[in-house]
Amino acid sequence: MQQVRLWEITSGNVLQEILGSQISLEERLEDWLANDISLLDPNLLLIGRQVRTDFGQAIDLLCLDNAGDTVVVELKRGQTPRDTAAQALEYASWVKDLSHDRIVEIADGHFKNADSLGTAFEERFETELPDELNLGHRILVVAESIDAGTERIVRYLSDMNVPINVATVQHFADGDGRSYLAQVYLIEPVEAEVRARSTSKRRRYKTVNELQEMAEHNGIGELYSHVRSGVRGVLSAYPYDESVHYRMKQVDGSVRAVLIIGALPVDKQGGLRFMIHATRLLNQLGVGMDDLRGWLPPNLSESDESHWPGSSPEEKQHAVGLSGTFQTKEEIDKFLNALKAAA
Repeated sequence: MQQVRLWEITSGNVLQEILGSQISLEERLEDWLANDISLLDPNLLLIGRQVRTDFGQAIDLLCLDNAGDTVVVELKRGQTPRDTAAQALEYASWVKDLSHDRIVEIADGHFKNADSLGTAFEERFETELPDELNLGHRILVVAESIDAGTERIVRYLSDMNVPINVATVQHFADGDGRSYLAQVYLIEPVEAEVRARSTSKRRRYKTVNELQEMAEHNGIGELYSHVRSGVRGVLSAYPYDESVHYRMKQVDGSVRAVLIIGALPVDKQGGLRFMIHATRLLNQLGVGMDDLRGWLPPNLSESDESHWPGSSPEEKQHAVGLSGTFQTKEEIDKFLNALKAAA
């Protein structure tokens, strides 16, 4: 497992290492994850904490991902490698058979009727709750660190297409009393997701890399790749059908799509097709519509986007979208540079 080290760059351009410190997994990490599960993955929705199984034990955290599949999140509490893997697999064997109604019941207990699972899912992922839930499942073990035995077991299970991964969350504190968390996965999340989807009963969406191949086949691969590399650190990617939805964290803490990039050209003239939720992006950045139009290529089309899933009540009244095509890397750079400067 990778060791994480952090340094602060001081005013004198001197590197000062921030040392790691121990945290109490039972008392603090579970609370942090319950408050913000995006610490592990922005594509998770927490639906239950300390969920009781039929055999009397409790799953630390139960989540749904953006496909409606279940994710068991289990904290490693000083257990042996054998116990850690065995307990996670036992929980997964119970979770895999949960019905749609049982998942809704668990979620209702977690939200305490202040929200419905359908509403929470739509707000989190900007799409409606699937008619069928739990057609696939996976396991995520969370620890401060893992020993070689645990790593061998998890890698072996993953190689055998058991959908399991480990995330280490490490705590750091500087001399001024400020605290930091760092997170590292044992298996790359994209690779783990592909393996998990391969065992799912549901038709999976194409991955970002598969969409890249599609774009290359359609003659727009270079432009598509230029957007992918340019948005890093500003927007997060969510593949959906034949496009990628790029999302931005909003002021209220929610994550919303602001840009859609298609892997298919819009017409015979080619170019990289885009659609922007202008109202959402402008509200987030605090700039005007004329500014946004100036960042983009000419010949834009304007549309009513109040129907976008996950829209707020204000957005459902009226939300403006802008669509068009990027024909050159320079046009992409103009837009992304302005976006980064305003973000």
